[in-house]
Amino acid sequence: MSALKSAINHIVDQKFPDCIGLLEKLIACPSYSRHEEECAKVLCNWLSENGVPAIIDERGSVLAVSILPGAAFRRFHGQKKHDKNWFRELFACCRQHQTRIIAFNAHMDVVEAQTPEAWQSPPFKATRRNGRIYGRGTCDMKGALAAMATAVSLIPKVGDGTQQSLIAGCFCTEEEAGEGLAFKELCEEFDLRPDWVLLGEPSQMQIARGQRGKVEFYIETTGKCAHTSVPEVGDNAAYKIARALLAIENLDENERQTHGLAPENMLKRSTLVATSVQSWPESRSFVPDRARIHVTARTALHTDLAELSRRLQAMPGWPDAKIEAITYRQPSYKGKSSDWPSDHAAWETPVDHEFFHTLSSICRDFFEKEIESKIWPFSTDGVYSAGMAGIPTLGLGPGIESCAHIIDEWVCESQLKDALKIYLALAFRPVV
Repeated sequence: MSALKSAINHIVDQKFPDCIGLLEKLIACPSYSRHEEECAKVLCNWLSENGVPAIIDERGSVLAVSILPGAAFRRFHGQKKHDKNWFRELFACCRQHQTRIIAFNAHMDVVEAQTPEAWQSPPFKATRRNGRIYGRGTCDMKGALAAMATAVSLIPKVGDGTQQSLIAGCFCTEEEAGEGLAFKELCEEFDLRPDWVLLGEPSQMQIARGQRGKVEFYIETTGKCAHTSVPEVGDNAAYKIARALLAIENLDENERQTHGLAPENMLKRSTLVATSVQSWPESRSFVPDRARIHVTARTALHTDLAELSRRLQAMPGWPDAKIEAITYRQPSYKGKSSDWPSDHAAWETPVDHEFFHTLSSICRDFFEKEIESKIWPFSTDGVYSAGMAGIPTLGLGPGIESCAHIIDEWVCESQLKDALKIYLALAFRPVV
């Protein structure tokens, strides 16, 4: 066993209860999208109490850093004032000295626990049972958030002077509502341009090399109102939207038949799901003159809303209908406005990239076996880092993807502990 691995295993064994304690505090915050203020304050206070420079940005996300040893960074040690300029100067110093910056990304918001009475234990109280921790957000993704924050706090305590990278913890708001938005704004506010980004979304501790894209859109039809006793004088918008629904179903089935369900084809296949149907006027006595469906699509590489629209409009029976992307326009809990389109491209980091080799090497050392890689079917804050900014991005997090958002959501304690080790080791590993 290498000296570094031994040191990390030792300190994680000692400090893992601190990680659990932080997770318990985070779970106790019902941090729905746009209501993350309590969670952000709890996290920022915990980081500061543990000697980590941390700040809440204009949108409400938390930024935390581990400062590197060495003469170039001496002036950043021991300072009590950590304002926006302090962080900007730190990142500028990294660029000047060609020091690698790795951003850890996790989001603070969770989906609602709409039926708490159906849970075996309270959704906003962490419950430890049979090697698992239950609670809303344990899997998606406060488990990884707690592990990443704990790793940042433990980096100086490894203390062997071999730290290779500055770690920037980017703990963001509103990922469930507008993935990528808060991460982008945090990076821009602090002039942060990471060299690599590690996403902590649940991956069963396998390496996620990419994800399908995502687009949410409305399809709307119009017609002419009439009384239901004389429907022939009207023009029923609901019938038109029904034909659009069949086109969505058929296109989704065509994608499934063409590409199959094999994991290796994840980036080749798009999925389309109609999630709600409405018509107006909402009266049983009228032929509706307006109808609308909400559609969520997970898109293959090089597929966007324009391409999906073209294919839908070519389907047999397609009606006269308007297709419009949905834009997230809600303010953050700090009142920061939004104008964030929902059309995000798929992305992939190749297996021959140095980041993948480095992360794979760390996992192989700690787990003593080769770690599988995968493509996530869902969307993450990687839509900004990889999809828009072109930053090499990977994912590795505790939790089984299918446990996200479920009743009695849980994360395995052993995976949480393994994640803490990997996150901590990444700060010290040179490029492979």
